[in-house]
Amino acid sequence: MNPNKERSVARYVLEAGAVLALAVLVTVVLALHLTRPRINYAQEQMPGVSTTVRARVEKIENELQSEDESGLITVYQKLTLRIVSTGPYKGEIITTDYNGMGPTLSAVRFRAGSSALVMISEISLAPPGTESGENSEGVEKRVLYQIADHVRLMPLAIITALFAIITIAIGRWQGLRALLGLGLSGLFIGGFILPQILAHRDPVLVTMVGTGLLIAATLYLIQGWNVVGHTALLGMLTSLAVTGALAILWTQVAYLTGFGSEETLYLQATGINIGMRGLLLAGIILGTAGVLDDVVIAQAVTIFELSAASPEASVRTLMQRGMKIGISHLTSMVNTLVLAYAGTALPLFILFYLYPEPWYLTINRELIAEEIVRTLVGSVGLMLAVPLTTGIAAWVAPQFRE
Repeated sequence: MNPNKERSVARYVLEAGAVLALAVLVTVVLALHLTRPRINYAQEQMPGVSTTVRARVEKIENELQSEDESGLITVYQKLTLRIVSTGPYKGEIITTDYNGMGPTLSAVRFRAGSSALVMISEISLAPPGTESGENSEGVEKRVLYQIADHVRLMPLAIITALFAIITIAIGRWQGLRALLGLGLSGLFIGGFILPQILAHRDPVLVTMVGTGLLIAATLYLIQGWNVVGHTALLGMLTSLAVTGALAILWTQVAYLTGFGSEETLYLQATGINIGMRGLLLAGIILGTAGVLDDVVIAQAVTIFELSAASPEASVRTLMQRGMKIGISHLTSMVNTLVLAYAGTALPLFILFYLYPEPWYLTINRELIAEEIVRTLVGSVGLMLAVPLTTGIAAWVAPQFRE
């Protein structure tokens, strides 16, 4: 057969597969979005949730400081603040206490003119003798103010702008497209995945199709509509499906309930009836997808470059060379995942290190077991992504040699 004709057939097969996969993902996502039931959860309906507003420190009425033997500084301040956030409390002047603790005085202390986050809670006090739930005109409403934290919006905005500038300066057009993909990820997670889960849709299904469409969109945004992009898409979707299956299997055999963290307990306390095991599975899939696209795209590009540089290389040779590069990349990536978790959970590790309990009983606790399964299932999914993508790319690349 004519090589050009073979190349055309292979291109059509790849594009047809990519179009079919995208069509299925778009159809399912649209169907879920258009048929999503109304979300009944709102901040004002959830007990125990306060309103948070911004306020400016007008005056420091009183201040006390102390320092312990370890150098930890404790600050007490009585502050007068003016609420500046738009809403029913805007312009209101309040006086409340603040207790801060930190390594330096400047990190925790408020000064006149500083901005603060203030939590406002309204509680109802019924007169003595009034039954619970009974309507009474004598019910007294009391407003409680509590300083929640410093306002850090400006430094966050500066580091975000610096990140964007450096990304565009180094990556140029590719960097700009990467930033657009990052913004798309945030919009898709906040606009589709989270509302669907709150609407009691299956978290695994929602995350699988949502993440699949998201990584497809970011892939073509960064890589472009070409054979490398099609190959990477097939590799990513296959690897994502394998990761999802592994996550479902191991959460069941490890007896994980999804209640291993304080956040899930708080969700239950707010009255939101969500399957916590499904939420755990969704988190594993979403976290793996965040690293999966990097591994798969890099592997697909590598195989195509190897094929272009060595036109005589066979599929087997491309597979062998690609696996050497992929394994080198993957081992560092897996270590990165473990170190990233260790960095965020360092205080927890120290707490368990000091706790008088054998290490094998500590890792058996669901709080730790969840993270072990999350990290290892994600790592296994990444490791399987390398041979899967390498095999697909090694078969496709020789058919597109010039």
